[in-house]
Amino acid sequence: MAFTLTVNGKVDTDCNVTEQEIRTSTPGRKSKELIIQLDDVIGIETNESEFSTSTNQSKTTKPKCLCKVHYIKRKKTVWKQETLSVTGQAEECQRFISQLQPNFKKVYDTRPKRLLVLVNPISGGRYGQSNSKKIVPLFELAGIACDVKVSDRAKHFIEMVSEYDFTTVDGIVVFGGDGSFSEVLGSLLRVTHEKAGLDYNDMNGPLTSNSVPIGIIPSGTGNGISVAQYGNYDTVTAALHIIKGNTRKIPLMAEYCEDELVGYATVVSAYGLFADMMYETDQKRWMRRARYIVMPIYSIFFKTQRLFEAEITLTGSQLCKPDDEEGKTKEETISGEFSMVAFFPAKVFGMTEGEVLVLIFRRTPSSHFFRLMLNMMKSEVVREEDFPTLTIRQPNSVRVKVNPKDLGENDFLNYLLNIDGEIHTMKKADLTVKSIPDAVNVFSSLHLYPYPDSQHSVSTTESTSPTGACAADT
Repeated sequence: MAFTLTVNGKVDTDCNVTEQEIRTSTPGRKSKELIIQLDDVIGIETNESEFSTSTNQSKTTKPKCLCKVHYIKRKKTVWKQETLSVTGQAEECQRFISQLQPNFKKVYDTRPKRLLVLVNPISGGRYGQSNSKKIVPLFELAGIACDVKVSDRAKHFIEMVSEYDFTTVDGIVVFGGDGSFSEVLGSLLRVTHEKAGLDYNDMNGPLTSNSVPIGIIPSGTGNGISVAQYGNYDTVTAALHIIKGNTRKIPLMAEYCEDELVGYATVVSAYGLFADMMYETDQKRWMRRARYIVMPIYSIFFKTQRLFEAEITLTGSQLCKPDDEEGKTKEETISGEFSMVAFFPAKVFGMTEGEVLVLIFRRTPSSHFFRLMLNMMKSEVVREEDFPTLTIRQPNSVRVKVNPKDLGENDFLNYLLNIDGEIHTMKKADLTVKSIPDAVNVFSSLHLYPYPDSQHSVSTTESTSPTGACAADT
């Protein structure tokens, strides 16, 4: 149905409303058309008091807004809130709203109505509180009620999640960084398994996905999970993804030691250098945010690398063993001294779902670490022939069995594990990492994970060099 209205100050604007979209056409020599999909409408505000007092707005006075349509405007992966302000004849505007609201209600009915909002006030630069004050009103504008809870101590999120009745909400939103998200997710998955009568410590048992979707508003130092879910670190973009209510499943890495779950990782996990570095960074809290720049530079460029002896066993169908049957599960063992073993969900780099991307570092020059990190940040291809001390594999599971060295007062370093930026202590230096596809239900409207416009960042199969991914280790 067509209407003639004043939209954003442009008089005699033609408006059409259908079940899918709002279409406006501005008159003039350079006619401009705007199309808003109803699925991108955030909310509709009406000036009821003006409708009840006036049927026709005077041309001699500044017209009052009768209706505001808040919607999503996209620029690549960044989403922003825009507003369509409607003035003019109250009767015509009323007919426009009467046509628009029933169509939008069909969209609104599919979206979350109530969210549990968990705020970490000390994450990153202490942005959790300020971001929540900015974003929660946006949720409310979209007609979403928020049960806001602020953590006041370490591991408080674990208590909140374990005690909460999730039948009362349609999702969880975390204001924090990767560590906060992992803490909430780990607690939620444990609760989900217990309610299903499953043992989450059984690495060979089934894993059930969380029924309550999770979203994150990036407010921490490390916000890799936000990039995976929304394509960037923008807080408004994250909120708008959650408002739309679309969900998808992302992979997970479950990590075990001594028949006990250590934790779940969605971005990265590491034993060795990165775990040591994260521990030392956490000890320098007096440096505030600067520690996240200073300590990595110190650890990589100025500190002698700590090497550990380990036997690394990889299992999976993607391991390059030409004599084996295609698709058959294969096993490979790599032994020696290493500075770090890092694990990523392979799908993060556009690889096969259900596998772990394993980067195995021997004594590695600082320049190689720096160049490797730059390549991965830019989503550029990483090949073994470019990094002689690096071994790349793509198994379904990996076991790292360490022969601990006597480190004196630093002996605890033998048992540290970095999971999504948080330090965990293992009972024994014996770690098993398993990839679990489609394990986590998250709010996201992205269809690719997470680099829609880039090539694969790590090459494990195309190397032609003797030091390539399929070559034997020396």
